[in-house]
Amino acid sequence: MKNYLIAIGISLLLSSCMVTYIGDKLSPTTSVDVFYSAHDVTKPYKVIGHMTYPNSGKEGVKDKFVKYGKSIGADAIVITGTESTSDTQSAYVNADALKYN
Repeated sequence: MKNYLIAIGISLLLSSCMVTYIGDKLSPTTSVDVFYSAHDVTKPYKVIGHMTYPNSGKEGVKDKFVKYGKSIGADAIVITGTESTSDTQSAYVNADALKYN
């Protein structure tokens, strides 16, 4: 039973450090533009999905989104902000994945 609980704990720890994504997956891209507001995007686009990543307070969240964005075929991402939970100030960072038309 103890080994079972340890395995569950490790699985939860590993899964909490990954980008959560809901949306379409297209052919991978080699570069991803980063925006902090959809108003700054000057090219026509469509949103292909939504990403979430745990906000650990460390740098690198943007890099995780860019790397994941490339793997799903996004041309750009818009970091839309943070989402809080009852036990933390800003538990997750959210972003939209975009594909230029």
